Amino acid sequence: MAEAADLRRWLESGANAVKRARDRLDAINVFPVADSDTGTNLYLTLREGNRAVARLAPEATHKEVVAAFVRGALLGARGNSGVIVSAYLNAFLLEADSRGGITAIDAPGIAVCLDVAAQGAYGAVGSPVEGTILTVAKAAAAAAKEAVDGGAAKEGTIVAAVLGARAALSRTQDELGPAREAGVVDAGAAGLVLQLEMLAETLAGPDALAAYDEVDWSADMDAYRVPHLPHGNEGGYEVMFVSVSRTDLTRHLTSRLEALGDSVTVVGSHGLWQAHVHTTHPGDAVRVAMSAGALKIIVRGIDDHAMDAATVVALTTAPGLADALAEAGACVLVMPHPEEAPRKDLARAIRDAVGIAGVVVAGDPTLLAAAKRVASKRRGPKLTVLDTAHEVHVVAAVAAASLATPGESVADRMADAVARTTILDTTPADLDADVDQLLRPTTEVVTVIVGRGVDPAVAERVRMSVADTAPEADVVVFDGDQVSPAIAVGVENAQQ
Repeated sequence: MAEAADLRRWLESGANAVKRARDRLDAINVFPVADSDTGTNLYLTLREGNRAVARLAPEATHKEVVAAFVRGALLGARGNSGVIVSAYLNAFLLEADSRGGITAIDAPGIAVCLDVAAQGAYGAVGSPVEGTILTVAKAAAAAAKEAVDGGAAKEGTIVAAVLGARAALSRTQDELGPAREAGVVDAGAAGLVLQLEMLAETLAGPDALAAYDEVDWSADMDAYRVPHLPHGNEGGYEVMFVSVSRTDLTRHLTSRLEALGDSVTVVGSHGLWQAHVHTTHPGDAVRVAMSAGALKIIVRGIDDHAMDAATVVALTTAPGLADALAEAGACVLVMPHPEEAPRKDLARAIRDAVGIAGVVVAGDPTLLAAAKRVASKRRGPKLTVLDTAHEVHVVAAVAAASLATPGESVADRMADAVARTTILDTTPADLDADVDQLLRPTTEVVTVIVGRGVDPAVAERVRMSVADTAPEADVVVFDGDQVSPAIAVGVENAQQ
């Protein structure tokens, strides 16, 4: 237990420091997108790492704690800042463990760990930008090395690293254009400084930094707030995914994602790879994720994922639906094989997709059951889970939500659309007969989701049937790329 006591204390205090500063970090978030969520993303990333550690026995070794935290933080990393911090901590912790752990490590070892961590952070970013979290990481490492060269002990080395990081944080207000214009420091960099401050208090004592001034994050923190982006996804989409591979995917994923957008980060450890991109082509990013064997993919509009907003969340096994569902305003979680995921990983994925409040619609029974478990254990604002488990119902519900008017209950509108949609699973051979039996003159919308390996052209036969029976109805066809069923059809009829 003593072996990992300091490590556990640091990791927990680091998460708590970000939790306390969460609102302030969100308020000064201007880079790479002014979407007011850096503090939230950092906290949720660190929280998932600590949750994984909390499941260990009290006597778990330093190596076991490192492995649990790294895996939890990678799986739960949120946003660009979360992925970079997970890369930084991953590199630091693995190097520290190789040197006997953070309690046993000496001053030169601390300096090396900080340098390796900075390299890990830089390596995770496709196109590094100075005046950010990366600059602070490099400054902390340089200050630690200078202290060691001057003969400093372990305690003095980590304090010197914090002071170097603080000085670099102050400079981000001048070095980073958006921060300079807003009169703030970089939010991600401020979050990293909090982690280093907690490391100093763990290794050098709670009063180690008491004699030194902290950095002002903005000239007027109480008055300053970054304006939210305008509604309508003008800023594009954020796509994040987790893959499993023993092969280093960094270069492969970075090059492919940079061709689609910016804010690209890729980090891996213990066979897990977390990738992030901002793009106006979410469907292409989803296809990159699938080619890398993604376990889960989250797609959300950049302007829609502030955590203080209610969210429509679509849980689906059909990767091909992600593009259209996100464009309709939903936060989309794609899990191609939810039945193979451990229960805790399912719950984590759903928590990652949901904001403070939301309405959830699932296209699979396993996803539905997991969403209901998350909702039943949730404290705070209500999470509404619609009682349906079919991909066609996901499409119908999200489409209905996108048409909701101010003051209207989004959940009620979604539920009504689901209730008016009759579904069936079929094959190309049975498609004509099955569709004919569902169509009515009152049919308004026919949804066809074509599965993997099926030619989407078969949907033209549905259009012919609809033209005969319900000529005013809309026919919407998706190449869903789901493993099963071969073809899913939904018929939404008018209200009686």
